[in-house]
Formats: sequence, structure tokens, C-alpha cells
Amino acid sequence: MQDSILIFRTSITREQDIKRIGTLFKQYPQIHKWNVDFEDWEKVLRIECRGITPADVADALKTINIHATELE
Repeated sequence: MQDSILIFRTSITREQDIKRIGTLFKQYPQIHKWNVDFEDWEKVLRIECRGITPADVADALKTINIHATELE
């Protein structure tokens, strides 16, 4: 199975949100690499992963009060 790249528009506003996401994503071995584009107005979150769905990611982020919508 090859890695997927998931891309989301998010409600991230602060550096602190990045730290919280880092802590959250450590619990998901399926997520190999991720970053947030702070320059983009949509605060795009890009995730390299395997075996995890966009809905799983959005639900996980919801637990730390970050809203994420997958971009097609």
C-alpha cells in the first residue's frame, strides 16, 4: 500500500494549534509527515499517511477544536 497525501482547509489560527496537532498526530502511526501552510488564508494542512481516511483525520482534529475540510 502506498502513502496517500491528504489536504485540508483548517481553522488553525495560532502556533499553539500546531503544537496541539503535533501531540495529537503522535498517537497515529499512520501519519508519517504533515505541515501547515500559514501563508495561505485557508491554513492548508498537508498530511502524508497510510491507512487513515480524511474523515478519521477530521474527527481527530475535532477533538482538539480544530475544524478541517478536505480539499479535492
